[in-house]
Formats: sequence, structure tokens, C-alpha cells
Amino acid sequence: FSATDKHLEAGGQVLFFLNRRGYAPVLLCHHCGFSVQCPRCDSYLTYHQKKHQLSCHHCNYVTRSPKICPKCQQADLLPIGLGTERLEETLNYRFKDKKCIRIDRDTTQQKGALEDLLSQAHANEAAILIGTQMLAKGHHFPNVTLVAILDCDNSLFSTDFRAPERLTQLLLQVAGRAGRGDRASEVIIQTMQPEHYLLQDILHKDYWEIAENLYKLREQAQLPP
Repeated sequence: FSATDKHLEAGGQVLFFLNRRGYAPVLLCHHCGFSVQCPRCDSYLTYHQKKHQLSCHHCNYVTRSPKICPKCQQADLLPIGLGTERLEETLNYRFKDKKCIRIDRDTTQQKGALEDLLSQAHANEAAILIGTQMLAKGHHFPNVTLVAILDCDNSLFSTDFRAPERLTQLLLQVAGRAGRGDRASEVIIQTMQPEHYLLQDILHKDYWEIAENLYKLREQAQLPP
């Protein structure tokens, strides 16, 4: 949080990007190890704390969050991992004197909600912005001087061969939210794999060079372009 403190003290806005809404991506029983999965498509159900719900972000299945483990009947269910709702809770606790707003599908379902949140961001009423992919595209925030991209490693090791291309596009779009005004800006990427070839390419090459390299890799693996 040291970089966040520095930019907030200088009067800039900070954008935290996490492409995972909800409170936590998995609800796990600490007693027996059971994790709640979708009965329709076997994906893990995302825990939404404010609504006390579990939802599938693939097929839109929704159910109430259980208070005890369906398998062992123990009251030892724990949310595992980080979502935008949990990130908002953490940032509100850490930066108590700064207004923080979250922009994702959960906070913009009501009519006019997105426009209201964006107007607060543009008017500098909020010092900290939290968002998913819907905040990354096409929005102009001239006072954002720091963009923090959290937990991007999942896409580095995805089984989907398109994941590196999509991650590249997403990181470049998100990074583009910083430096749109006249003030010096900074982008920080949180990763456990700083030497990964894709992240190194993103740092040192333009998009077309990266795309050409990915094309060659797909060609070698006999994958679609």
C-alpha cells in the first residue's frame, strides 16, 4: 500500500483492477475440505457476502449461502481467495478517510447506477476506484495516477490457448487508464511470476510484436491463429 499512500497524498486517484467480482471465488469447508460447486456446470460457486449468496459466473445459477457444510455438517465454511467485494472491504478498512467506490456487475445492476458511479469518479469524489473489466474499457479518468492490477497469474497458466492474448489486451487496456492527464503516473502489476515471458513482453514490447510472437507459438503448436 506504500505506492497507494504516495499517490493519494499527492492528490491523485488510485484504480485497483481485479477481474473477479464477488467476495471470494471459493467457499471451502476448513473441516473436511469440501468446496461448493455449481450443480449445473461443476464450476466453483462464487461467494457474495452482502447478498449471502453463492452464484455461478458461468451459467448464472444462484443459491443461498449455507451456514454449515453440506458434506460434514460442520459450521466451518471459509471464503477462499479475493474478489472485488472483499477487496473493497479491505481498502475501506485500510484507507478509512478516503472514499472508495466499486464498479462491477454487482454494483451497477440498477438503472442509472453505472452513470452515478462514473460521475463520482470523474468529479474526484472518490479517491479509490475498484473495478473489473467493465471499468477498463473506454473510460477517461484524468486524475488516476496509479493503476494496480491484482492477481493476473491465473491467465498465465490457463488451459485456454487464447488466455495469453486476452491477458495482454486486458493489461494494456487497464494500464491505459493511468497517465491520461498531465500528471506523472504509474502502473503496478501484482504477480508471482515476474520473469514470465508474456509479462516481460508486455513491459518491453508493443502489442503487435507480442501478437506476432503469440501467432508463431500457436503455429508451432498447430493451434488456430
